[in-house]
Amino acid sequence: MKKILSIALALMLVASLFAFTSCGEKEPKEMLQDADKALSGKPYVMTMKMNFNSDNADMKEVFEMMNMEIPVTIDGNNMAMDMSMDLMGQTISTKFTLVDKSVFMNVSAAGMSVKQKATLNDEQIKEFIGENGAEMPVDYTQFANLAAEKKDGKTVITCTGITDEGKKAINDEMASSLESLGGTATLGDLSYVITLKDGKYESMNLTCSYTATVMDESITVSMTMGATYSYDNVAAVAAPSDAADYTEVSFDDIMGGGM
Repeated sequence: MKKILSIALALMLVASLFAFTSCGEKEPKEMLQDADKALSGKPYVMTMKMNFNSDNADMKEVFEMMNMEIPVTIDGNNMAMDMSMDLMGQTISTKFTLVDKSVFMNVSAAGMSVKQKATLNDEQIKEFIGENGAEMPVDYTQFANLAAEKKDGKTVITCTGITDEGKKAINDEMASSLESLGGTATLGDLSYVITLKDGKYESMNLTCSYTATVMDESITVSMTMGATYSYDNVAAVAAPSDAADYTEVSFDDIMGGGM
Protein backbone atom coordinates (compact mmCIF):
# COMPACT_ATOMS: atom_id res chain seq x y z
CA MET A 1 0.00 0.00 0.00
CA LYS A 2 2.82 2.38 0.91
CA LYS A 3 4.41 1.77 -2.49
CA ILE A 4 1.14 2.48 -4.28
CA LEU A 5 0.68 5.70 -2.27
CA SER A 6 4.23 6.75 -3.07
CA ILE A 7 3.67 6.23 -6.79
CA ALA A 8 0.38 8.10 -6.63
CA LEU A 9 1.96 11.04 -4.80
CA ALA A 10 4.81 11.10 -7.31
CA LEU A 11 2.36 11.16 -10.22
CA MET A 12 0.37 13.95 -8.56
CA LEU A 13 3.55 15.95 -8.09
CA VAL A 14 4.54 15.52 -11.74
CA ALA A 15 1.02 16.45 -12.86
CA SER A 16 0.98 19.56 -10.69
CA LEU A 17 4.38 20.64 -11.97
CA PHE A 18 3.24 20.07 -15.56
CA ALA A 19 0.06 22.08 -14.95
CA PHE A 20 2.03 24.92 -13.36
CA THR A 21 4.47 25.01 -16.26
CA SER A 22 1.84 24.81 -18.98
CA CYS A 23 -0.22 27.63 -17.43
CA GLY A 24 2.79 29.88 -16.85
CA GLU A 25 4.01 32.73 -19.02
CA LYS A 26 5.74 31.81 -22.25
CA GLU A 27 9.48 32.25 -22.52
CA PRO A 28 10.62 35.41 -24.39
CA LYS A 29 11.91 33.33 -27.30
CA GLU A 30 8.51 31.62 -27.68
CA MET A 31 6.74 34.99 -27.66
CA LEU A 32 9.03 36.27 -30.41
CA GLN A 33 8.56 33.11 -32.46
CA ASP A 34 4.79 33.60 -32.22
CA ALA A 35 5.23 37.24 -33.31
CA ASP A 36 7.22 36.02 -36.32
CA LYS A 37 4.37 33.71 -37.30
CA ALA A 38 1.87 36.56 -37.01
CA LEU A 39 3.74 38.40 -39.78
CA SER A 40 2.91 35.71 -42.33
CA GLY A 41 -0.79 36.58 -42.49
CA LYS A 42 -2.13 39.87 -43.82
CA PRO A 43 -0.04 42.70 -45.34
CA TYR A 44 1.65 45.01 -42.85
CA VAL A 45 3.80 48.14 -42.90
CA MET A 46 7.21 48.23 -41.24
CA THR A 47 8.58 51.77 -40.96
CA MET A 48 12.34 51.85 -40.59
CA LYS A 49 14.11 54.83 -39.05
CA MET A 50 17.85 55.41 -39.00
CA ASN A 51 19.65 58.23 -37.23
CA PHE A 52 23.35 58.98 -36.93
CA ASN A 53 25.04 61.52 -34.70
CA SER A 54 28.63 62.43 -33.93
CA ASP A 55 30.56 64.40 -31.32
CA ASN A 56 32.68 65.83 -34.14
CA ALA A 57 31.30 69.19 -35.31
CA ASP A 58 32.83 68.85 -38.79
CA MET A 59 31.36 65.39 -39.39
CA LYS A 60 28.03 65.89 -37.60
CA GLU A 61 26.30 67.35 -40.67
CA VAL A 62 27.66 64.60 -42.92
CA PHE A 63 26.26 61.88 -40.66
CA GLU A 64 22.92 63.65 -40.29
CA MET A 65 22.53 63.48 -44.08
CA MET A 66 22.33 59.70 -43.73
CA ASN A 67 19.29 59.94 -41.42
CA MET A 68 16.18 58.54 -43.06
CA GLU A 69 12.73 57.08 -42.53
CA ILE A 70 11.56 54.31 -44.87
CA PRO A 71 8.05 52.80 -44.84
CA VAL A 72 8.01 49.29 -46.31
CA THR A 73 4.84 47.32 -47.07
CA ILE A 74 5.26 43.55 -46.78
CA ASP A 75 2.69 41.31 -48.44
CA GLY A 76 3.92 37.73 -48.44
CA ASN A 77 6.65 37.58 -51.09
CA ASN A 78 5.69 41.01 -52.43
CA MET A 79 7.11 44.27 -51.12
CA ALA A 80 6.77 48.02 -51.73
CA MET A 81 9.23 50.61 -50.44
CA ASP A 82 9.38 54.40 -50.66
CA MET A 83 12.65 56.20 -49.84
CA SER A 84 13.57 59.87 -50.01
CA MET A 85 16.74 61.79 -49.27
CA ASP A 86 17.60 65.49 -49.26
CA LEU A 87 20.84 66.19 -51.07
CA MET A 88 22.14 69.74 -51.53
CA GLY A 89 18.65 71.19 -51.17
CA GLN A 90 17.07 68.69 -53.55
CA THR A 91 14.84 65.76 -52.64
CA ILE A 92 15.55 62.48 -54.39
CA SER A 93 12.76 59.91 -54.14
CA THR A 94 13.07 56.21 -54.98
CA LYS A 95 10.10 53.84 -55.03
CA PHE A 96 10.56 50.07 -55.35
CA THR A 97 7.72 47.62 -55.92
CA LEU A 98 8.43 43.89 -55.96
CA VAL A 99 5.41 41.86 -57.11
CA ASP A 100 5.09 38.46 -58.78
CA LYS A 101 8.87 38.25 -59.44
CA SER A 102 8.94 41.64 -61.16
CA VAL A 103 10.55 44.71 -59.62
CA PHE A 104 9.57 48.26 -60.58
CA MET A 105 11.81 51.23 -59.75
CA ASN A 106 10.78 54.87 -59.99
CA VAL A 107 13.49 57.48 -59.22
CA SER A 108 12.39 61.10 -59.25
CA ALA A 109 14.21 64.40 -58.65
CA ALA A 110 13.84 68.00 -59.81
CA GLY A 111 10.50 67.26 -61.44
CA MET A 112 11.89 64.42 -63.54
CA SER A 113 11.51 60.66 -63.10
CA VAL A 114 13.13 57.50 -64.44
CA LYS A 115 10.96 54.37 -64.46
CA GLN A 116 12.53 50.94 -64.94
CA LYS A 117 11.47 47.34 -64.39
CA ALA A 118 13.08 43.91 -64.43
CA THR A 119 11.96 40.29 -64.13
CA LEU A 120 13.89 38.40 -61.44
CA ASN A 121 14.68 34.76 -60.80
CA ASP A 122 14.54 33.27 -57.31
CA GLU A 123 18.22 33.98 -56.58
CA GLN A 124 17.88 37.60 -57.70
CA ILE A 125 14.76 38.08 -55.59
CA LYS A 126 16.67 36.85 -52.54
CA GLU A 127 19.53 39.25 -53.31
CA PHE A 128 17.16 42.16 -53.89
CA ILE A 129 15.33 41.61 -50.59
CA GLY A 130 18.66 41.18 -48.79
CA GLU A 131 19.82 44.55 -50.07
CA ASN A 132 16.56 46.46 -49.83
CA GLY A 133 14.28 44.53 -47.50
CA ALA A 134 12.80 45.77 -44.23
CA GLU A 135 15.06 44.13 -41.69
CA MET A 136 16.95 45.22 -38.63
CA PRO A 137 20.69 44.45 -38.86
CA VAL A 138 20.33 41.94 -35.99
CA ASP A 139 17.51 39.82 -34.57
CA TYR A 140 16.76 38.20 -31.23
CA THR A 141 18.41 34.90 -32.22
CA GLN A 142 21.78 36.69 -32.16
CA PHE A 143 21.62 37.43 -28.42
CA ALA A 144 22.43 35.08 -25.55
CA ASN A 145 19.91 36.54 -23.09
CA LEU A 146 16.27 37.59 -23.52
CA ALA A 147 14.38 39.17 -20.59
CA ALA A 148 10.67 40.05 -20.73
CA GLU A 149 8.61 42.39 -18.58
CA LYS A 150 5.08 43.78 -18.73
CA LYS A 151 4.62 47.54 -19.22
CA ASP A 152 1.28 49.26 -19.83
CA GLY A 153 -0.27 46.07 -21.18
CA LYS A 154 2.63 45.40 -23.53
CA THR A 155 5.57 42.99 -23.37
CA VAL A 156 9.00 44.59 -23.48
CA ILE A 157 11.85 42.21 -24.28
CA THR A 158 15.42 43.32 -23.67
CA CYS A 159 18.13 41.48 -25.60
CA THR A 160 21.65 41.32 -24.15
CA GLY A 161 24.83 39.32 -24.75
CA ILE A 162 25.18 39.84 -28.48
CA THR A 163 26.88 36.95 -30.29
CA ASP A 164 29.84 37.19 -32.64
CA GLU A 165 27.40 36.71 -35.54
CA GLY A 166 25.36 39.66 -34.29
CA LYS A 167 28.46 41.83 -33.87
CA LYS A 168 29.46 41.09 -37.45
CA ALA A 169 26.00 42.05 -38.72
CA ILE A 170 26.10 45.36 -36.84
CA ASN A 171 29.66 46.08 -37.99
CA ASP A 172 28.72 45.32 -41.60
CA GLU A 173 25.83 47.81 -41.34
CA MET A 174 28.09 50.56 -40.07
CA ALA A 175 30.84 49.68 -42.55
CA SER A 176 28.41 50.09 -45.46
CA SER A 177 27.37 53.48 -44.07
CA LEU A 178 30.98 54.65 -43.73
CA GLU A 179 32.17 53.16 -47.03
CA SER A 180 31.62 56.37 -48.98
CA LEU A 181 33.64 58.27 -46.37
CA GLY A 182 36.50 55.80 -46.42
CA GLY A 183 36.06 55.19 -42.69
CA THR A 184 36.24 52.26 -40.29
CA ALA A 185 34.52 51.70 -36.93
CA THR A 186 34.71 49.64 -33.74
CA LEU A 187 31.52 48.69 -31.90
CA GLY A 188 31.03 50.04 -28.36
CA ASP A 189 27.86 49.99 -26.24
CA LEU A 190 24.70 48.39 -27.62
CA SER A 191 21.04 48.22 -26.58
CA TYR A 192 18.29 46.22 -28.33
CA VAL A 193 14.69 46.29 -27.12
CA ILE A 194 11.60 44.70 -28.73
CA THR A 195 8.04 45.64 -27.77
CA LEU A 196 5.09 43.29 -28.39
CA LYS A 197 1.42 44.27 -28.27
CA ASP A 198 -1.28 41.62 -28.35
CA GLY A 199 1.38 39.08 -29.30
CA LYS A 200 2.52 41.05 -32.35
CA TYR A 201 5.54 43.20 -33.01
CA GLU A 202 4.90 46.84 -32.18
CA SER A 203 8.46 48.18 -32.33
CA MET A 204 12.15 47.33 -32.31
CA ASN A 205 14.82 49.77 -31.16
CA LEU A 206 18.56 49.38 -31.55
CA THR A 207 21.05 51.90 -30.19
CA CYS A 208 24.80 51.54 -30.38
CA SER A 209 27.93 53.65 -30.28
CA TYR A 210 31.07 53.40 -32.37
CA THR A 211 34.57 54.71 -32.28
CA ALA A 212 35.07 55.59 -35.93
CA THR A 213 38.11 56.62 -37.91
CA VAL A 214 37.26 58.97 -40.75
CA MET A 215 39.91 60.87 -42.68
CA ASP A 216 42.54 59.74 -40.16
CA GLU A 217 40.59 61.27 -37.29
CA SER A 218 39.01 59.29 -34.43
CA ILE A 219 35.45 60.32 -33.59
CA THR A 220 32.49 58.92 -31.66
CA VAL A 221 29.41 58.00 -33.69
CA SER A 222 26.03 56.94 -32.32
CA MET A 223 23.59 54.98 -34.45
CA THR A 224 19.91 54.52 -33.65
CA MET A 225 17.76 52.20 -35.74
CA GLY A 226 14.11 51.64 -35.10
CA ALA A 227 11.18 49.82 -36.65
CA THR A 228 7.49 50.33 -35.97
CA TYR A 229 4.73 48.04 -37.23
CA SER A 230 1.18 48.76 -38.37
CA TYR A 231 -1.35 46.15 -39.40
CA ASP A 232 -4.67 47.94 -39.92
CA ASN A 233 -6.03 48.92 -43.34
CA VAL A 234 -2.88 47.95 -45.23
CA ALA A 235 -3.54 47.43 -48.94
CA ALA A 236 -2.07 44.47 -50.80
CA VAL A 237 1.07 45.20 -52.82
CA ALA A 238 0.30 45.59 -56.53
CA ALA A 239 2.21 46.63 -59.64
CA PRO A 240 2.14 50.37 -60.45
CA SER A 241 -0.94 51.45 -62.41
CA ASP A 242 1.39 52.79 -65.12
CA ALA A 243 3.53 49.64 -65.28
CA ALA A 244 3.43 49.74 -69.10
CA ASP A 245 5.40 52.99 -68.99
CA TYR A 246 8.40 51.36 -67.27
CA THR A 247 11.44 50.51 -69.40
CA GLU A 248 12.65 46.90 -69.24
CA VAL A 249 16.25 46.72 -67.94
CA SER A 250 18.57 44.13 -66.41
CA PHE A 251 18.67 43.16 -62.75
CA ASP A 252 22.12 44.79 -62.45
CA ASP A 253 20.67 48.08 -63.70
CA ILE A 254 17.99 47.93 -61.00
CA MET A 255 20.49 47.12 -58.25
CA GLY A 256 22.76 49.95 -59.34
CA GLY A 257 19.99 52.49 -59.75
CA GLY A 258 18.69 52.76 -56.21
CA MET A 259 19.83 55.10 -53.51
